Amino acid sequence: MKKRSSSFTVIGLLFIGIGLTLVDDNMYLRYGFLLVGTAFLLYSIFTMIKNR
Repeated sequence: MKKRSSSFTVIGLLFIGIGLTLVDDNMYLRYGFLLVGTAFLLYSIFTMIKNR
């Protein structure tokens, strides 16, 4: 389970990085990437807290 949570953390950081680099592109696409990345990070943090 730790491997899955850490992969969600990496995917979340990747989506946030993509969202931050899309400066002049579509606004909905940028905030969509940021929202999905934040959701992945919050899910991984929640599972880390829940497993303790």
